[in-house]
Amino acid sequence: MIIPNKKRNVGLDIARTCAILLVLFSHTLWISDNYPKPIATLMQMSGTIGVEVFFVISGFLIARIILRDITKPNYGFKHLKTFILRRWVRTFPAYYLILLLNVLIWYCIYNTMPKALYKYFIFIQNFCEPSPAFYRISWSLSVEQFSYIIIPLILFVLIAKFKTINRRRLFFYVTLLTVIIFTIPKLHFYLTRELKDISDWNENIRKVLINRLDAVYLGFLFRYLYDYAESWFNRYRRLCFLVGLSIIIILHVFRGFLGLTVADMPFFMILIYLPLNSISVCLLLPYLMKVKISSKRIANFFMTISLLSYSIYLLHYSIILHLLKVFVPSENLLSAELWLYTFLYWGLTFGSAYIFYNFYELPLTKMRDHKRFKAFFNIH
Repeated sequence: MIIPNKKRNVGLDIARTCAILLVLFSHTLWISDNYPKPIATLMQMSGTIGVEVFFVISGFLIARIILRDITKPNYGFKHLKTFILRRWVRTFPAYYLILLLNVLIWYCIYNTMPKALYKYFIFIQNFCEPSPAFYRISWSLSVEQFSYIIIPLILFVLIAKFKTINRRRLFFYVTLLTVIIFTIPKLHFYLTRELKDISDWNENIRKVLINRLDAVYLGFLFRYLYDYAESWFNRYRRLCFLVGLSIIIILHVFRGFLGLTVADMPFFMILIYLPLNSISVCLLLPYLMKVKISSKRIANFFMTISLLSYSIYLLHYSIILHLLKVFVPSENLLSAELWLYTFLYWGLTFGSAYIFYNFYELPLTKMRDHKRFKAFFNIH
């Protein structure tokens, strides 16, 4: 049912496909501690970079829309409203349905309601502290939602106040200042608190909203730089790709060997590690933007997984794997049984995501372009 779209960029589809597969592979470790050590190690290191890829690509693409809008002579509230409503229609229906399913599953399994449930409805479950145990993967969705609002709203206010200002330059300085501002909470954390281990870092730094908005906004900044010096980036795109990929490998494969640990280098891990990941992903983009694939089958594969990525992300962990582990406990599985269980989990995830996307997510997303919808909300 998924129809190829010639307007899609195959390189970015490849990036999204790799990102969601890395996240899925990482969370597969919840099945059991009995995977071979090399596989378990790869699972442990794959999730972080997968989410970073989503953050940066999201920022990179959204910034293009924002820059296009704010540079229009008639830019006003209607453009801001259109931008935000389109983002919400794209993300809210799927998010809230899966949230309600999670509540139902949680209540049926644990005979109690999740703590601080109201926070999940307004995306503040991890605003300045770790989110509760419920619906854990939603932390990144909070980061995305706030990134859709903060800078667009600031730009709208400033453009309304200073109508003759250079808007592209305003975009750059506002984004840069916002990245700096959201570095302050991490600096405060570094100066006032102490991390115990990588799990503590994961909960208090990597998954806390005010510590992570810079990931999306570094994508914003790179969009500006790419547009400003597109010919340069295109000329050196292979070099940029190799540098970015090398940094990613060093940060994730050789981090332990280089002593880049929470205990030994807390300043680096709290303030530099994650932004450096984001910058390295940015460096991949010029090359990916120019990637071409002659095989339609291969291109369609990447496009399909890319389109399913949001549904996969919402379903794979707290719905599919959670239920699977309740009905078929997996902690003691070994060898062939463990791998059969793993492939079953992956199959159920892709199958469920395909159905969810085609019969729920896609029809509601298409509603954004319906004439009645646009007329009702008075948007472009």
